[in-house]
Amino acid sequence: MGIIRGSATFTRFSVSGSLPHNYRQEFPLSIIRHTFRPFDEISDAERSTGWVNIMDMFDNQFSGMEYFKDPYIAMSWRVDVRSVPARALKQYCRDAEENIKTEENLPFLSRERRLELKEIIHAMLLKRAIPRCNTYDMVWNLDTGIVLFGSVNSRLSDEFAEIFLKTFGLNLNPLYPYSLGLAAAEKAGFAPGRIDEIGPLHPEGYQE
Repeated sequence: MGIIRGSATFTRFSVSGSLPHNYRQEFPLSIIRHTFRPFDEISDAERSTGWVNIMDMFDNQFSGMEYFKDPYIAMSWRVDVRSVPARALKQYCRDAEENIKTEENLPFLSRERRLELKEIIHAMLLKRAIPRCNTYDMVWNLDTGIVLFGSVNSRLSDEFAEIFLKTFGLNLNPLYPYSLGLAAAEKAGFAPGRIDEIGPLHPEGYQE
């Protein structure tokens, strides 16, 4: 996150495939289908993700298609996560079990009923939980096919590649120093295996 504002760490990808000839008509429709949606009142989901305005994480309308910044597409991928603290869940479950045993004059509750009660209480508390909100900037150079994603977390990068594919119908390939060096060597006309022969530089500036 933070490509637009301040310093940033990011993962670099290359896009596989070509842009559709009418991408300015296709992409807006697909982006709207995958914009961020906040949790609704009846949802018991723990995560919600989607695209938002790179300049405003609360804007998921894209009414002016402001993500088109030729030759770039720039958006943020918002990830909201909510959870129930284990201790709170345990306390609520214990109180509920004691109330049921008292009301129904039971010495204990069966395992099945305790598990069912736990699920109900977890869903209730989850709906009351305040989500943790994070955004991860994405800048895609349409001319070069290079995508910068504002995270180096491998799990997030994999999930980002999935939403990118769903939105744009194009696969992402991560770019690492080795792959970048290999591409540079091939472009310069060197055999691909030559890059493996490169060793560390001597302190005086020549290769050992």
